[in-house]
Amino acid sequence: MKRASTASQPAEPPVRQLIIKYRDETARTFSAGVGKSREATLSNKTGMAIAYRRPMSGLSHVYALPQPMSRSEAYALAKRLELVEPSIEYAEPDAMQYALITPNDTLYVNQWHYKAPDAAVSLFGGINAPLAWDISRGQGVIVAVIDSGIVNHPDLAANVIQGYDFIVDSVASNDGDGRDADPSDSGSYAPAGYCGSGVPAQNSVWHGTHVAGTIAAVTNNGVGVAGVAYEARILNLRVLGRCGGGVLSDVADAIIWAAGIAVPGVPNNTNVAKVINLSLGSVNACGPTYEAAIAAASAAGSLVIA
Repeated sequence: MKRASTASQPAEPPVRQLIIKYRDETARTFSAGVGKSREATLSNKTGMAIAYRRPMSGLSHVYALPQPMSRSEAYALAKRLELVEPSIEYAEPDAMQYALITPNDTLYVNQWHYKAPDAAVSLFGGINAPLAWDISRGQGVIVAVIDSGIVNHPDLAANVIQGYDFIVDSVASNDGDGRDADPSDSGSYAPAGYCGSGVPAQNSVWHGTHVAGTIAAVTNNGVGVAGVAYEARILNLRVLGRCGGGVLSDVADAIIWAAGIAVPGVPNNTNVAKVINLSLGSVNACGPTYEAAIAAASAAGSLVIA
């Protein structure tokens, strides 16, 4: 799940949190109190003030670092904790994830990738969607789009289920609050320097709306584009905010929740997704937090597409 690098994002954004899973916790014993009680041990082992932040999915916990670190520094600290504290099953940086680059087709006539393979149009051909539509158009399938949220759009509204906003940080969310039941995309804009030293001001890109439209834009309505599975419904889950980024712990919680598995502090999902789409990633390969979340979602019967 590595992302394509872009000039608008810092090569290595700072890490402010760690994700830690303990060997001795079970679903019955797991709690914020247990995680909080281990603050002193972690601080003593590292020689720095590690502060408990919250419980998350996968029986894991999020801890705040005393100051931002580079990814390599945070990774080294996590590995050191695994070595010196036997109760830790794994620790890893709660690193930023970013929206992946996607094409920006605006009309179906330009969506050549939906057509049958044609060397005159593209060496890569297309998916031959018109033929597939004679067989299935996604009716009855819920697809979770874990992204930046979705704006109210006439070519999407009829196919979108509300979902949830999983961004904990109220500043990063750009909507003035933390997690709540409103996953609308409030924009990824940011002033110069906010997204990294020397990075210019960022405009909003509405990435989640584009991804949702590719998957299930309302079709045969004379508006905009056609969706690949236009009779499917989109479960809108917001994890990416300012600068187009979001932390790993929020993404993992959204994966788990989309599959119908309980997440601490979030109402249960009654619209379980058969397919979970992640058009996002990081500069490094997936670690144990992604592995655990995707394995749990798969075991619950959801197909994860990254």
